[in-house]
Amino acid sequence: MHVFNIPASAPFLHTLIEALVDGRLIDGFAARDNPERLATATLYLPTRRAGRLAREVFLDVLNLDAAVLPRIVTLGDIDEDEGAFADTDIRDAFDLPPALGGLQRRLTLAQLVGAWAKQLRPKSPLVAPLVVGGPAATLALATDLARLMDDMATRGVDWATLDGLVPDALDDYWKLSLDFLKIARETWPAYLKAAGHIEPATRRDLLIAAEAERLKAHHHGPVIAAGSTGSIPATAKLLHAIAQLPHGAVVLPGLDIDLDDDAWHGIGGHRIASGQYDVAPASNHPQFALHGLLARFGIERRDVVQLDASAPQGREVLASEAMRPANATGQWHQRLAELDVARHIADAMHKLTVIEAPNPEMEALAIAVAMREARELNLSAALVTPDRALARRVMAALDRWHLTYDDSGGDPLLDTPVGIFARLAARTACEGLEPPTLLALLKHPLFRLGRAQHGWRTAIETLELALLRGTRPAAGGAGLARDFATFRAELIKLNRGEDSAIHGSEPRAKLQEPQLDEAVALIAALQTTFAPLESPGPKASPDFTALAEQHRVALIALATDDKSATPAFDDNDGRALLAAFDDLLSETMDGKPAPSGLPVPLRDYTEVFQTAFGDRVARQPLAADAQLRIYGLLEARLTEHDRVILGGLIEGTWPPAPRIDPWLSRPMRYQLGLDLPERRIGLSAHDFTQLLGTREVILSHAAKSGGAPAVASRFLHRLEATAGAEAWRNAKQAGATYLRYAEALDRPDVVKPIAQPAPKPPRALRPLTMSVTEIEDWLRDPYTIFARRILKLIPLDSVDMPLTAADRGSAIHAALGDFSRQFSEALPDDIEAALRRIGTKHFAALMERPEARALWWPRFLRIAGWFAGWERERRGEVARIDAEIRGETTIHLDDGRAFTLSARADRIEHRADRTFALLDYKTGIPPTGKQVRMGLSPQLTLEAAILRQGGFEGIPAGSSVSDLLYIRLSGNTPPGEEKPVELKINRSDTPLYPDDGADDALRKLEALIRRFDDEAQPYTSLNLSMWTNRYGRYDDLARIKEWSAAGGSDDGGEA
Repeated sequence: MHVFNIPASAPFLHTLIEALVDGRLIDGFAARDNPERLATATLYLPTRRAGRLAREVFLDVLNLDAAVLPRIVTLGDIDEDEGAFADTDIRDAFDLPPALGGLQRRLTLAQLVGAWAKQLRPKSPLVAPLVVGGPAATLALATDLARLMDDMATRGVDWATLDGLVPDALDDYWKLSLDFLKIARETWPAYLKAAGHIEPATRRDLLIAAEAERLKAHHHGPVIAAGSTGSIPATAKLLHAIAQLPHGAVVLPGLDIDLDDDAWHGIGGHRIASGQYDVAPASNHPQFALHGLLARFGIERRDVVQLDASAPQGREVLASEAMRPANATGQWHQRLAELDVARHIADAMHKLTVIEAPNPEMEALAIAVAMREARELNLSAALVTPDRALARRVMAALDRWHLTYDDSGGDPLLDTPVGIFARLAARTACEGLEPPTLLALLKHPLFRLGRAQHGWRTAIETLELALLRGTRPAAGGAGLARDFATFRAELIKLNRGEDSAIHGSEPRAKLQEPQLDEAVALIAALQTTFAPLESPGPKASPDFTALAEQHRVALIALATDDKSATPAFDDNDGRALLAAFDDLLSETMDGKPAPSGLPVPLRDYTEVFQTAFGDRVARQPLAADAQLRIYGLLEARLTEHDRVILGGLIEGTWPPAPRIDPWLSRPMRYQLGLDLPERRIGLSAHDFTQLLGTREVILSHAAKSGGAPAVASRFLHRLEATAGAEAWRNAKQAGATYLRYAEALDRPDVVKPIAQPAPKPPRALRPLTMSVTEIEDWLRDPYTIFARRILKLIPLDSVDMPLTAADRGSAIHAALGDFSRQFSEALPDDIEAALRRIGTKHFAALMERPEARALWWPRFLRIAGWFAGWERERRGEVARIDAEIRGETTIHLDDGRAFTLSARADRIEHRADRTFALLDYKTGIPPTGKQVRMGLSPQLTLEAAILRQGGFEGIPAGSSVSDLLYIRLSGNTPPGEEKPVELKINRSDTPLYPDDGADDALRKLEALIRRFDDEAQPYTSLNLSMWTNRYGRYDDLARIKEWSAAGGSDDGGEA
């Protein structure tokens, strides 16, 4: 038995290849002086990347530019062609049926899962189903089922063992899942046999077994298997066969020879006579797989030959003690007190750094600084992390400095630019061209739709301004076209001076005909592209492949430019996406893609698409000469670097959270002999301890993840407990240096608080016309007037706005105003019916929205009922009503200039006593009498002033206002309420008469106008402290959060 070990602190591939070349690995085989002898050797390595690195190391060790190298094979990727040169029996073992493709297998299993879930669906809608979810959930369950089948095949667990599980001891759900698995074990093998396929894991294991038999029969030349822990039973059998060959050798990675024998034997657990464990195996220990492998070999650790000694400052003892099995940690006090152990651990802490970052962003910057430092020192460095989000942040920081790096981890295909483009295309069609998704698609860099890049810019901007901002247009391409035609018709009315649903102050009112024509062309192109996907056929739930085919057609159309090129699919990511579609659509039936058997409603297609292709990974081309590299855990195995950074060391990431099996509970898996969920922790722990052997190691973690507190990895806690407080503190202080550099990257040399913007435009630009509603803005926040009236900046509505209280208020105002105009002198017989009829017209545009139908219209009906009674009672003292009437008055200034104040009064009542009442409808909370009296809400009093100045047509100057009223119309309880305005500040004060209040408001306004007529008067923000906490639409422009947070607004500055 030829079994060797390379400690974690020794460079694995260099040590292995030097031993092979120098004749220390295989007796009688040395190739230092005769490199051509290497051609007779076979080297098995765990990953393809390790194989590529081994080729470079061979040339480095031999000091040659070229050489005939051994046959290098990836374990688990056996070359079937080798069987052609074997004996007949062995050759037949390599002749296996093809494995069922991954996606096809999952879709087929989804049919079984879907049928099972349908049978379990309760007949009563009042009963909660045990299995919930749509087709995406069904496909996800099928994926988990495929993983379970792989586990059973890998561990050699026969389906018949399911019969040994006792249903009565299980929860109802597990009983149902067990019943399904018993059905699947009969149905699935029959399907595979009929289709001429076998399970992928079964095929892999059979090939490995055939390779082992071939090696036994044809063992000419050295055969070496290195770097594998034998965690897969079939691989362990192959390693056993190689170790027994006359010229064979197995080289283990990082076997722990420092752990005491009692703790070592405890890793495998202890069985009693019945075969059950009284001490459970420590499957989460990093040495668990190697312990099992040596047990299979029938040897002890002392029988394993060390190919190299640990490095002088190696961390084998530190890792061994830190990862000591939980049931043996009681020996820590004794072991750590031993002088030899303490010395090894103290030496191991040299060049070990710990970064404790406050958040992932700072962690990534600190890692990038450490990698940049390594580059400046001409050292090779690698970041190893299972956290791809962290890896992307680090890459962004490295790009900032234009540093070259190789990223071997790859990103999920659907998270690449072309993958996002594909998801947006699917969501756009499935969600009825919802504005946020549609805009994201139209503005994606890969969007072409028959034109050059940016060829649709004018059309996109026009469509966004006209329809996609504000409330949502009708769903689908047809709805978009219909609503755009309606908008265009209303715009024509506006331009003709007719009544229009578009206000002249809206930004979209300025759109011109050529812009509108461009938008029409874009809508037509979108309709043509998405029509097949929006309406895939007569079935309510088309087959997944039918939708995917239409999706691919639409995607290609969206990506094709004016020269019939598709730049989106020219790179690796694009080709990978097309290959994913080909995998799904390659099988045909009657000239069309064969159905998958998974019915998918259109609304669920996007989620199913993401579930189907979510496991695809897109990798960038290898940057072979890069000194900086980024790895996942698998890719990092057997790599060699001067500095290694282990990032993302938090619970749930490294080690990973245990995977939940929806088909078998933990006790069920234990009874069947399958790997328990914590087995993944043991594998990640072995990767951690191997990487810990690098000469210079940086460990990093963040205090938060996803905005929530994160728990540092248990590996870090164990290292801290083993290393001691002082050594660990020193390691953290070393890491704090990188954090300080990271924090300094974007820190300005001098932090100077910004002064409050205080623009002072020339008098010629200052407005001389305002409405009474603008006066309130002027009083509260003059900067708003500066931005809107002087800079001419009109805020845009948000994309896909919900209906707001303003929409409801506008409809109610319009309905009441229309009613008052129609019946200004005499009321109809049925006031409520007339108001309902008028309201129907003004609510029509809103009634397509469910919230308007369900909430707003019923409220309006309640308002109509209240208003009818109120109006009947009030009209007894009213001769006539003016509704929605416009008025204005002029205030003369110096140099012959004048200021014009305008208003549109909701309702002016001509009372029988020749006085007038001013009423204002409020669907929200009206101002208090105190606010009106203080001049903070002067709308009604200024309207009264305009009336007294003769500013409303048909009302002579000097007329008297006897009443100011707010009519609150909430539609709740009560639906309406009359709120007289009492012009007083304190409760004990005598209220001002409306005429006096109007004159006082006009005097205050004149003073305000004259103050701002002085060029020295700035337009500042938040002049009234009571509105400090409100949000204005120009607050970001005024940079309020910057200067107000800096401590005051005494010093104004120009803007």
